[in-house]
Amino acid sequence: MKEDIENTSDSSKETRNVFIGAKVTPTQKEYIKSLAAKCGMTVSDYLLSCAYNFKPKARLTKEEAALLQNLDDCRSDLVKYTSALHGMSTKQRVAMFNQIPFMVGWLKELGNVAESVCQFLNAIKEKNKIPSNPQSEEE
Repeated sequence: MKEDIENTSDSSKETRNVFIGAKVTPTQKEYIKSLAAKCGMTVSDYLLSCAYNFKPKARLTKEEAALLQNLDDCRSDLVKYTSALHGMSTKQRVAMFNQIPFMVGWLKELGNVAESVCQFLNAIKEKNKIPSNPQSEEE
């Protein structure tokens, strides 16, 4: 069976022109269409990938894309700050880092950035979950 899957996965030159149908309710159809759309796929591509035991990942939502952009901006700011620190003389750096209020504020901000990065990374590391029957989760 594995050989069949491997052989058919190389069929990018082949046109998919054979239809396989399945009876579903209108609600199920809309649900499947929405899952495919979330992954940026057609229903055919989505179902075919599921048939080959591939679990498609949803694309980033607008909110997630904005968070990712914010993290990129934070990274850019950190690079700029690092460059600015390297541009200072040792005497200037020592004077700046000996200012307790400055250091406390700087470390708080750095901690906020680190926390945001960790939350985002943990959120995207979660595996896609197989849809289940809500009744079975209650038991």
